[in-house]
Amino acid sequence: MATRANLVTLPSGVRLHHRSQGNPAGPWLVLLNGLLSDTTMWAGVLPVLTERFRVLTFDSRGQGRSDAPLEGPYATATLAGDAWDLLQVLGINRPWLVGLSNGSALSLELLTTHPGAFAGAVLTSSMARVDTAMALKAEHWAHCLEVGGPLMQFDAAAPFLWGDRFLEARHGVLRAYHRAVTGGERPAHGNLHQIRGIFGWDIRDRLAQVQDPVLLLCGAEDLLTPPWKCLETARLIPGSRFEVVPGIGHAFPVEDPRGFADRVVAFTGQGLADSRI
Repeated sequence: MATRANLVTLPSGVRLHHRSQGNPAGPWLVLLNGLLSDTTMWAGVLPVLTERFRVLTFDSRGQGRSDAPLEGPYATATLAGDAWDLLQVLGINRPWLVGLSNGSALSLELLTTHPGAFAGAVLTSSMARVDTAMALKAEHWAHCLEVGGPLMQFDAAAPFLWGDRFLEARHGVLRAYHRAVTGGERPAHGNLHQIRGIFGWDIRDRLAQVQDPVLLLCGAEDLLTPPWKCLETARLIPGSRFEVVPGIGHAFPVEDPRGFADRVVAFTGQGLADSRI
């Protein structure tokens, strides 16, 4: 399948940037971005996943090339509603969901609001609520963004987002990437509305409604959504699987793209018959 990038207008009037690519004979796989990111965060996993799946990537409102409405914050349920509307407009039925962090939160919203509508999900760094500790960190990041711009916000968040060795080796590259994604000509209110939209989110009492198979992954070095908090999510989802990944921080698809893609392929049953996996 040739790569296609487009803007689509949802029933709400918000325009989302999306891209479809990959194997036209494969099942649909939808990748949901983390907070303050865009579709480029999936670059490392796409070579493996597009060989087996039809892959949809998209920017939520406030991200990348999608609209950033002035009115906010952008609540988690609102972003999940946007994602559902996008799937309806594009005619995508029963896809697999793959989410990182806030993308995992959107996935949980979709899985509980539309039980049985998905083939399943692979979720990384997934908490069932935004607790006090998370809210304090996020508000600090928002304040840093307001007073010091994207690089101050990056320096405040970076120790929580990547494992020690990865951050040590890639700090400069990651910092430049973050500035490109959240800075430049992007309106600052979009980033702030994303951050403050997570406050008060709590889906614990709805997770028993999930009907689809779910694999939850968490890096052993994840300081933002540590394993014991991600385990709470897994325990509330019937029949889910939970794995802790050694040597990985919060952003598994970025730190070890091949390792992450291999887990997605294995869980979804999309492995090839030969030894290329």
